[in-house]
Amino acid sequence: MVDVLTLEVGEVRLTRVPYFDVALDPSAVGLTARLVAEARWAVPTWATDGGQVLVGQAIWVIEAAGRVIVVDPCCAADPFLRSGPEALGHQDAVIDALARAGLGPHRVDVVVLSHLDGIGMTALIDEDGTWRPMFPNARVVLTSAELSWLDEAEEVSGLGALRALIAAGVVDGVPAPFELTPEVSVHLVGGHSAGHAVVRVDSEDQHAVLLGHLALSPIHLTAASADMPPQHFDDGAAARALDQLRAESARRGTSLIGPLWPYPGVVDLQAPDGLPFPAAT
Repeated sequence: MVDVLTLEVGEVRLTRVPYFDVALDPSAVGLTARLVAEARWAVPTWATDGGQVLVGQAIWVIEAAGRVIVVDPCCAADPFLRSGPEALGHQDAVIDALARAGLGPHRVDVVVLSHLDGIGMTALIDEDGTWRPMFPNARVVLTSAELSWLDEAEEVSGLGALRALIAAGVVDGVPAPFELTPEVSVHLVGGHSAGHAVVRVDSEDQHAVLLGHLALSPIHLTAASADMPPQHFDDGAAARALDQLRAESARRGTSLIGPLWPYPGVVDLQAPDGLPFPAAT
């Protein structure tokens, strides 16, 4: 069983509530077998000896200024978690995991989606196929740019569920940057999707950034973008945004967090060799 992880960023608490970690073929996260084989430093935390990539399904929770904020809860897994008869069991298990961590769904004020890539655990599905909010007291926030892009979309995973939440009146499109608390803000970077955002936590002299899907694995932090298969709406914009965040992490120790990364889900790039190492255990 993967442990709950708590990270303090100044006065802000970040908690990774795990559901499970799983080993997948590199192609599932936009990598090649060669890139994974070359990243020997990634074994055993981020990859296996057998050349598979470790991927995490988890809920990152931010507690700041009296607000409870969830970011990208178990997204990008709708074909596995949110469809078929197993969907009800998965959502019940995630609710139980949150409750055991003292972060039950009723406590959450805001759910931030860096972009739409499956509805994940942002919504619950009933036996009749009806979608409703997973976090009953929360607003669901995406950038206005992402919502505008989705207005024209037809085959984005999770779109039907998101539209049900929009119809329920719980979704907000926000300009970016957008301040959720004095320490937590949403920033538009584009790249992975037209309206993709990152979530920054800046408290005192400590910093963290939740990357969304700019880097689906820590291996993306060291692999040259030219070597990677296409995986973004705009590969160039995604690479530029990731380059800036890597430089910031190396310069001032900003923790980088990937919602799809396995335990511990957070890295620091201030190691002498510049390789991503776990920033928390």
